[in-house]
Order: sequence, then structure tokens, then C-alpha cells
Amino acid sequence: MIAKLAALKYSITLFGLFGLFLPVPLALAADKPGWIESAPREFPDDQYLTATGSAGKLEVAKDRALANLVKIFELHISESSVTRSDTEVELSQGEETFSKSQQLSQQISIQTDKVISGARIVASWEDEAVRVFHALAVLDRKQATNNIRHEMQRLDEATETELKRSESASDLLLSLSALDKALFLQQQRRSLQDTLKVIDHNGRGHPAEWNLAELRGQLEQKLQGLKISTAVDHDPMGELERLLKSAMGNAGFPATDETPDFVLVASLDVQDLGMHEGWYWLRAKLTVSMIQSNGKVRGSQEWPLKVSALQRNDAESRIMTQVSRTLNQELKSAIIAFATGVE
Repeated sequence: MIAKLAALKYSITLFGLFGLFLPVPLALAADKPGWIESAPREFPDDQYLTATGSAGKLEVAKDRALANLVKIFELHISESSVTRSDTEVELSQGEETFSKSQQLSQQISIQTDKVISGARIVASWEDEAVRVFHALAVLDRKQATNNIRHEMQRLDEATETELKRSESASDLLLSLSALDKALFLQQQRRSLQDTLKVIDHNGRGHPAEWNLAELRGQLEQKLQGLKISTAVDHDPMGELERLLKSAMGNAGFPATDETPDFVLVASLDVQDLGMHEGWYWLRAKLTVSMIQSNGKVRGSQEWPLKVSALQRNDAESRIMTQVSRTLNQELKSAIIAFATGVE
């Protein structure tokens, strides 16, 4: 009896020892998932795209994981896309300068949303020691590939429609506008092709039917076919017509001496704001309108300008610098946009 009790006590003691030691490695194994510091084994790289995110709140960590997954695509889409922009004014050291705001960013976001459709959060973990949550986002490569191919097909169909419009349009500006849209669509497609080549381990993607260089060449040829002369409505500085003709030449449609189909009318209104805190301020409005030979206004564009300097002469010089920069940056897209003036 004593021997049995001793044996039972030994067994309980041994079990107790195992009870103390067995949970330890299990707790360590579940303590920190491997996907936080390395690629998750459950989602091999040849089949999945993965990204992680961390934050003090679980939902924020999930959002960041998905956002980091999005960045994989946005980087390729934005790097390969040609941006269209509005002019924004920023004040720096007494002078207002012009910067480019990305109109394409919304389009990039739309494309990316379509590409990552199907992405999901598959795991999360809380590091209690530092009170930080981690999340793992996953997207199946095959699904991403299909998403991209569908979006590329949509862009190709839209491109074909615009090219047919360009060919059939009797109005040169309408033809230009449609061709410009087709080029823009194919620039977006190229960015998706670059992304697809990254996702596709074969690295081939899906080549485009149209050549971007050829489309650009067609656009430039049509631009050169425009017969546009210049006129100035108001020019207190006496330099506007010269700057306008220079910008037209840089944009690919130099002013003509022949009978024009269109006339570009430029106007510059300058307002003296006087001295303020030691700076001499000028405000101006640059306007360019396109008028058909029959007198119809095809479109008009305005740009606000504002500069300052310690001397009036310097302020006037800076205004004209802004005029030159604005015309060279914006005139080409403005001319093409004037096609919307057709009823």
C-alpha cells in the first residue's frame, strides 16, 4: 500500500513537472507570429501578395496593412502614368510660385481599387508588451492578374472608341481631343502592364495593341496642322504676344502667318496692391481665348497670378516670368480642352 502511494505520488509529481514545462514552448510558439518579421509560409510568394500593418488599434492596423498592399500597385501605376495638372499657387519668400496638383491621383485610386478587389485581412496579433496590433493582408496573385487584365480590356475598348471618334471627326479640335484621350487611356494601360509584369512571374504581362510613341506622333502631327494666329487684347507690360507665340511653338503648334482657322486672344490684367509689410505686391489675371474664323468662341481659360518684390520693377518682372511659365505649362492642354466648346 505504501509502495502504491509512493508510486502515485511520483506520478503526480512527474505530471506536475510536465504540466509546468509543456505549456511554455507552446506559448512561445503562439507569442509572435512569423509573418510579422518574414514572409508567411501559409501564403507563398509565388501565389500571393502580402503586406503587414501595425498600430495602437486593431482596425487601424488592418487599414494600414491593406494600404501597404495598395502601395505595391500605386507605385507602379503612378510612376508610369503621365500626369495632367491644374496650376496651384504657393507663397514662398514673398513670391507666389506655381506647382502641379495631380489630377491623375483620383484615376490612380480608381484603378488601384479595381486591381486589389478581393484583398483581405487573414491574421492579426497583439503585442501586449508594447500594446501594438499587427495585421496581415493577402491578395491572391491569380485574382490580381485577372483584375488587372479586366481593367486593361476596359481601357482598350475605351481607346478604340476614342480613336474612331478622332478619325471620323471633321472638326480638327474634336479630333485632337479624342486622340489625346486615347493617348491618356493607353498611358494608364501601360502602367497596369508594368504592374502586371511584376505580378506575373513570367514577366510578360499583356502587350498593348497600340504603340504609345505612334499615338504621340499622330497627336503632334494634328497639332501642327492647326492654323492659329495670335492677338492681344490687353497687355500693360508689352511682352504678352511674344510670350504667347513662344509658348505655342514649344507646345507644337507655332503661330501661322496664313489665313488662320483659329485666333488665340490673350489678355493680361494687372492690379497694383501697393506696399504691404515691406513688399511691393501685384495681382494679375492671364486669360487666353480661342476664337474660330466665324467668330465663335471655342473656349477660354484664366489663370490668377500674384507676386511680390522689394521693388516695383522686380515685381513686374516676376509677373511676366509667371506668365511665361504658365503659358508653357498649360497652353497645350488648354487648347485641346477647348474642343469641348463645340455645341
